[in-house]
Amino acid sequence: MNRLLSEEEVNQELKKISSSWNIKSKFLERQFVFKNFNDAFNFMKLVSVKCEDLNHHPKWTNVYNKVSVELYTHDLDGLTKKDFELCSFMDETFDKN
Repeated sequence: MNRLLSEEEVNQELKKISSSWNIKSKFLERQFVFKNFNDAFNFMKLVSVKCEDLNHHPKWTNVYNKVSVELYTHDLDGLTKKDFELCSFMDETFDKN
């Protein structure tokens, strides 16, 4: 079962992800910058498969070579393990490109 993480749990999870992620209110945010639009869009395609597997979908936008992401669990109105699992996957995918 998905549940909100406590402040202590959030702080522990933050240690495991890229320092490029920021916490804003109840969500995580990050901007990924790529060489060009095709690389940015390919990143989104790769991540979308993981999103479907997790049944967890980000709020994200793509403008040319930039992908801006906000992650939080909508139905619980805060951060859960799924948010950190997805941001870790995004970090790994970005680092491979």
